[in-house]
Amino acid sequence: MAKPLPALGLVIGIIASYAAMVVASYATTRLLLRVQTFRSDVGQVLPWLALMAAIAVVLGLLMIAPVIGSGVTVGAGLLLTVSGVAVLLLPVAQAIDLVKLFQFPGSRYGGSYLLFDGSVILFGIPLLLVGIRRWAQDAKLAKLMAGPGQLQDAPNYPQQWGGYPGQQQQPPR
Repeated sequence: MAKPLPALGLVIGIIASYAAMVVASYATTRLLLRVQTFRSDVGQVLPWLALMAAIAVVLGLLMIAPVIGSGVTVGAGLLLTVSGVAVLLLPVAQAIDLVKLFQFPGSRYGGSYLLFDGSVILFGIPLLLVGIRRWAQDAKLAKLMAGPGQLQDAPNYPQQWGGYPGQQQQPPR
């Protein structure tokens, strides 16, 4: 088993979830425009739904990865939760400026419905809690895999065997 790298996963998770939020915001806006204008042509709706499914698959694969998965989950949950809470608590002018950070470059559509309705908080908090728990479990598992009395990154020193006084010590093999 490879040594977990949750800090690297945290950075990857924040970057990947930011990109996912930008693309999902654009796709959601396009889908909502189709719904509002009563255009339900499957040929026009299906690509946006497929894009959103692709976003979910990519983030899911990153979160499943054993080495960085816990960090990716924490990073995604942290970005979603913080940005969602900030949009709801900031004054309107600053909230609109914050939402513009998640706008697709060159898009004529402003603002994301996902950020204004609080759904990112609904997804962010469970991701954050699950990610923190998994990070702690990965740390415990890495400590256990290091072996008793050994440092994780130390070279192979001879193992010290305990026992009771007078017990014959086995020579190292």
